[in-house]
Amino acid sequence: MKLAAIADIHGNCTALEAVLADIAALGISEVVNLGDHLSGPLEAQRTADLLIARGYPSIRGDQDRVLVELGPAGTSRRMDHQQLEQGHLDWLASLSPTLIYRDDVFLCHGSPNSDAAFWLDRVMADGNVRANSISAVEAEATGIAASLILCGHTHIPRAVRLRDGRLVVNPGSVGCPG
Repeated sequence: MKLAAIADIHGNCTALEAVLADIAALGISEVVNLGDHLSGPLEAQRTADLLIARGYPSIRGDQDRVLVELGPAGTSRRMDHQQLEQGHLDWLASLSPTLIYRDDVFLCHGSPNSDAAFWLDRVMADGNVRANSISAVEAEATGIAASLILCGHTHIPRAVRLRDGRLVVNPGSVGCPG
């Protein structure tokens, strides 16, 4: 199975279109979306329309949750929220925080237990970001039987092979590379 994982688009529709063109050029037809679709000052509505039309299996990220929590479309002064219609927010609200794809791929945004957690990385006291320990990564993966676990949130591409053979991958960010 050839599968592309995208994450953290943050309303950057131009970047999304470029990534999707690259995916298509590689002959990959299966795409999963790991959240934080629309938040940011760029093109939230156009990004939402494209993603909804494509119908990719998608999960809710922390910033998607925040947009929904702001209330009815257009009631916030945030630029991204102002661009959205109620149908866009309803789509975001309908997304699950995790998803099992094809029985063996687990999708989450931050970590399996929190859409806002740094999982494969940790922020040090001095503000630098470092790879998390294998023990910490494995502890968070407890109870997940999937052989492939996909996450986003940090915008940092990283792959970690757990000692039991499972693979955890963060594809990085489509819209705001780190």
